[in-house]
Order: sequence, then structure tokens, then C-alpha cells
Amino acid sequence: MGGKCQTRVWMLLLSGMVLSAMAAGAAEPASPVFDIPKLDDITIDGKADEWGDRGFRIELLADAYGKVPPASNYSAKFRLGWNEKGVLVLATVTDDVFLEPAKKPEELWKGDSVEFFMATERGGNDSLQVVIAPGCDPNSPDIRYNISDYRQKKEGKLTIEVARTKTDKGYVMEVLLPWKNLNIEAAEGKELGFQIYANDSDKADERVQTLWYPVPEANVDSNRMYRVRLAAKPSPAVQALAFGGYDAEGKAQVTVAAVAELKGKKIKVKDEDNEVGKGKLEADAGGCSVKIQLKQKKDKPLGTLTVLLDDEELTKLTLPQPPAKKE
Repeated sequence: MGGKCQTRVWMLLLSGMVLSAMAAGAAEPASPVFDIPKLDDITIDGKADEWGDRGFRIELLADAYGKVPPASNYSAKFRLGWNEKGVLVLATVTDDVFLEPAKKPEELWKGDSVEFFMATERGGNDSLQVVIAPGCDPNSPDIRYNISDYRQKKEGKLTIEVARTKTDKGYVMEVLLPWKNLNIEAAEGKELGFQIYANDSDKADERVQTLWYPVPEANVDSNRMYRVRLAAKPSPAVQALAFGGYDAEGKAQVTVAAVAELKGKKIKVKDEDNEVGKGKLEADAGGCSVKIQLKQKKDKPLGTLTVLLDDEELTKLTLPQPPAKKE
């Protein structure tokens, strides 16, 4: 990428009824392809200086129902890149309370942590999961990590490189996920599966988990990751999230959550050429959002929906199956 950051927005697909859709045996939502740029001069030292304004930016995450935590409580932003050694990740996290209570490496996810899932390809059978606790809890001051091996042939030791520096309100972390872990030959145009979780714990046995790809449990199915492609330049930043579902009365709706800078932007939802809903992004604790009730004719299900921001198409989404009507 050049010196300036691209401004067009990617919008991700989230399903407000995703668990019901999974239970009904629905296929995972389709994945767009996100380009991550090659960065040849990154040292894993826990500092963002060498990144400048480079990398593919993921500006916000949401839980599986599209809720973004209040920025005053927790915020996690990521940048992705690659080099000849592996996938590069820069994480910038702010948090008002740090709690990392795990005694065993395999329980690090129960406290403040970030997780990365990587597969040889989306839908492939060879993948791994990395959970990293930042060591910002005074009672657990060291970086700790755990790697779960989901490869078919578990040959060779899985490794990562990680470094972290503390900030006034959180931390900056750099991670290298080596190609050799999954026997990947890196080159421009190569695709792989990738997913990010961010875990925030303020009290024992309480945790809020936000995701990049909207469906959890990437450890059991690499289709629950996004398609990521190695490239020279990055895709536009992810700055908004869209998810479709149903309200308590079973009426279809689309909710859009976005970064605060998009406040006031107009959102429209179309079913083919017919406008079925519209609204405007309003400020909230997580940035800004809007919930749009969709117009729907009786006995005619909505088809593939197009979500637009200020009349520019951002994404298409398909609602999950509606909830069963009560007898």
C-alpha cells in the first residue's frame, strides 16, 4: 500500500439469528475476499511504529448478534499483513479492567485475550488456533499463549512470535503466525482462512467475546473464517458491520453498527430494486448504529438484500430462516 489509507468501507455480514440458522443446517454465509498487503520491514517488538498507516485495517468487532461493546469499556482494532515468514498481525486494545485468571494455558480464553484462527484455505481441513493473554493483569504480568493443533497430520512443532507493549489504556501487540505451521507456500494471490476473536473479562466467570467473521467456533469448521488473500495492496478498511435477523415478533430487520466517524450516514436496504427499509446511523456507546425494520409482503420471503451506505453498495446479505410461528 502507498502512504495514504483507502477510505471506502467494507461491511461484514452478521446474522442476528445465526445460531438458529446453524441449528437448521443452513450453510455458512459466503465470504468476500480481503486482500492483505506484503510488509517486508516489520520487526515483532510490540510497537506500531514500523507499520505507519499500512496494513489491512479491521476497525471494529461485534459479538455473534452484532453488538459492539462501549468504547469506554473495551475496544480492539487489528491490522493484517504478510511477509516471507508468515501472517503479520498488529492489535491495538484499550480496556478499563484487565483480568487474566487462567492457571492453565488451555484456559487463557476465559480472561482478557485475543485469538487467531488460520487455515490453509477457507473450508479446508488443516488449521490452528492461537490464544494470547497480554500480561496486563498485575496478577499475571507475563504474555502467555496456547496453540491448538487442528491439522490432519500433526508433524512438527507449532510456533509463533509475539511481543507486547503497554499503553496508558491498554496495549499494542504484534504477532507473526509462521507459514511453516501449515506448510503454506506464500505468494501473491494465495488465499487462506482467517478469523479473529477478542475476549474481554471484567469479572470472574464473565466474558464478552467479539468476532470478525460472525459465526463462532472456527475451531470446528474453517468455513467460519474469512477468505484472506495475499496481495501487494490492502482491501479498504472494515468500518461497519451489518447483520440481519428478526425481532421478538418475528419481523425481519437489519442492524448496522459502524465506527463513530460514519455518524449521520444514510442506510438503505433493497430487495432487488425495491427499497424495503431505510435509516440513519446515530451515535451510541460503541460508535454509531441503526436498526431498520424491513417491509415484507405476506407469504413472500425476502430475497438477497442489498445494503447501501449513502447510496453506495456495501454488501449483500441473506436472512436466515425465520423463527417458527407459535401455534
